Amino acid sequence: MIDANEVEIDWRAQLHPSARPLISIGASSAAKGSRVGSRLTDAPTVDPPNDGRAIRRRFSDEEKVAIVTESELPGATAAEVCRRHDIVTSMLFRWRVQFGFSKRGRANLAAVTVAGAQSATLVLNDLLQPPDGMKVIELDDGRRVFAPIGCDPDAVRRHVAEQETA
Repeated sequence: MIDANEVEIDWRAQLHPSARPLISIGASSAAKGSRVGSRLTDAPTVDPPNDGRAIRRRFSDEEKVAIVTESELPGATAAEVCRRHDIVTSMLFRWRVQFGFSKRGRANLAAVTVAGAQSATLVLNDLLQPPDGMKVIELDDGRRVFAPIGCDPDAVRRHVAEQETA
C-alpha cells in the first residue's frame, strides 16, 4: 500500500552527520570550520564536541614567554611542557623563535694541548680523509690541503703561498 500513499524519504537525512554535504554561507565559513547549521538537510544539528579541539585558545605574550621560559629550565623537555599546557610542540618552538629564545650564543672553543706533540694538528691530520679523486699535500708549516690527483705538489704549495700573501 506504499504506492497509494506516495511516501517520500530524504536519503540525505539518513546519512551520518560527518557524511552530509556542507553549504558554504560565506567566505569566512570555510576558515571557521563550522558544520553546525549549514547542512543541506533539515535534520537536527549536532553541537561540536567539547573536548578542546573545536575551540581556538589565545595566549597572551606573558603566557607564551612563561611557557617558553619553563621549557628552558634544566631537565625540562619540550614534550613534557607541551603536554602540561596542552599545546603542540611546533607551537612551543614557534614561540621560542618569536621571543628570541632560539638564538644561541657562539660556542666557546677551548685550547687543546697534547703532551709530547708539537701541535694539535698532528693529532687531527688523520681524521679527515681526502675526497675521491683528491690527494693530500703537506704544506711547509704542517698544514694539509687537498688537491686533484696528478697535480704537482710544489705547484700547489706555491699557489697556496701566493693566495695567502695576496
